[in-house]
Amino acid sequence: MPDSKPIDEAALDRRLAEFRAARTVEQVRADASRTAGTAMGLGFRIGIELVVGVAIGTGGGWALDRWLGTAPWLMIVGLIVGFAAGLRNVFRSADTMGKKWDAAEQADAARNVAAGRESTNVAADREKGK
Repeated sequence: MPDSKPIDEAALDRRLAEFRAARTVEQVRADASRTAGTAMGLGFRIGIELVVGVAIGTGGGWALDRWLGTAPWLMIVGLIVGFAAGLRNVFRSADTMGKKWDAAEQADAARNVAAGRESTNVAADREKGK
């Protein structure tokens, strides 16, 4: 026997939007935490990227110096290029992690606003001029 109650489409749409927002928040948070790992892991990653860049640049310069007989000039150039490449990787990694954490914070702030709570997102408040 069919239910004779009328369907409140507005309430259904509102609940569906809340469900999608909550799912998106959790998805963004999971992506950020999975990618970022721990602060210690991120620190090790950044340190290793810098050291590897310097080592590869210096090793390549040393090998070219031995082959071409130009010691120590190409090794010095390789050291500088390797250091620059390592720093570039460090900045790129830090920027990527920062963007993911900012997205997670904004999603949290949106969920708080939807739930009627005050925003605890300092970055979002700063952007709004609070």
